[in-house]
Amino acid sequence: MRVKTFEAATMQEALDTIKREMGDEAFILSTKTRRAEGTGSRPESVIVVTAAVDEAAPAQPSSLPATGTYGLLPPLAARRTPAPPRPAPPPAPQDLQPIRRELLEIKGAVEALRDQELRNAAILKELDLLKAMMGRLQRQGMPPAQLQLPPCLMDLYGDLVANDLEPMIALRLCEYTQRALVEHGGEGSLDGEKARLFLRRVIADFIPVANPIQLDPGVTRVAALVGPTGVGKTTTIAKLASFAKLKLNQKVALVTLDTFRMAAVDQLQQYAQILQVPLHVAITVEDLRSALRFYQDRSLVLIDTPGRSPKDADTLAHLHGFLADLPAVETHLVLSATTKPRDLVEIVQRFEPLRPTRLIFTKLDETSTYGPLLSTLVRIKRPLSYLGTGQEVPDDLELATSRRVADLILPAPTLP
Repeated sequence: MRVKTFEAATMQEALDTIKREMGDEAFILSTKTRRAEGTGSRPESVIVVTAAVDEAAPAQPSSLPATGTYGLLPPLAARRTPAPPRPAPPPAPQDLQPIRRELLEIKGAVEALRDQELRNAAILKELDLLKAMMGRLQRQGMPPAQLQLPPCLMDLYGDLVANDLEPMIALRLCEYTQRALVEHGGEGSLDGEKARLFLRRVIADFIPVANPIQLDPGVTRVAALVGPTGVGKTTTIAKLASFAKLKLNQKVALVTLDTFRMAAVDQLQQYAQILQVPLHVAITVEDLRSALRFYQDRSLVLIDTPGRSPKDADTLAHLHGFLADLPAVETHLVLSATTKPRDLVEIVQRFEPLRPTRLIFTKLDETSTYGPLLSTLVRIKRPLSYLGTGQEVPDDLELATSRRVADLILPAPTLP
């Protein structure tokens, strides 16, 4: 090995000199800085670099990239292939059978504990499902047919019935969902999260929805709202009129047939004055026809009808006489989401002679169960047009969508 010391003003100059005289195989042993000898007022410093090179290595430029210290190759000792290690002397022979047996016993005990934990977790889960099932059976009197559903759909069935959806409708929805899940991914796809997702889609497919009241240029659209007392017909008319007048900038007129309650006429008169739209009180059928002829320049005419008990057959017959001969009238049956499911069935049957073409559900903000919406839609087979969500005019009225109703009947799972 040849060792040599170099002095230079800069490190780069020293490296260039080392490469030129000793080749790329040289490596740095040490570096230091000292002051240069002289008498100047500002003595310069010099860099002293000690380098070495293996005499056996050819002192010629290498084609390998310079990747070592200060741009040189690594020291020769770092690049030399290490000698193979000497084989260790064989251990003294000893009996390993007791150690092997002990290790196998420890491994078996650990695996047994793990298996027991998994089994316990599965048993606890099954017990929870069984407990929930039995509780629902006791509360709801589930027919034997429901017992054929897999556990994940049994749980969802209970959620639907708890939301006041009719049990047979809930059963059919779960059966459709089971069929769709099996067709989509086989029996192995029947897990709770996927079942809820598919069931929400099935519910949405069962909900018919109508377009909003269409306002076309040069066409007068007439819409009448009918329904029992206290469901919010007058407030809903005010919301529709406000939206058409203020948001769509359309010409609107109001007509009321409710001469039984002066308070209803006064309430609608207040809305008409605020919106600056005309209000006509029709007492006879001829009054109604005359009003519709007079308001032919209006884009929308909304008719408020008296809210009477659905058992009052005379009032319903009288109302039918008003609306029967009107051309191209949209009749919206207004129902309250707070009405008991059994009463909703009777109301729908009583108002069927009026041939309603749409359904409106109001007071969604006053109930916590929404299954009756779907039960009613299945029975009456009419599309749902609007949803009333409060008393604010016109904000608390929204266009009905199948997904919105599905969210009410079977909410999406909450994120943790």
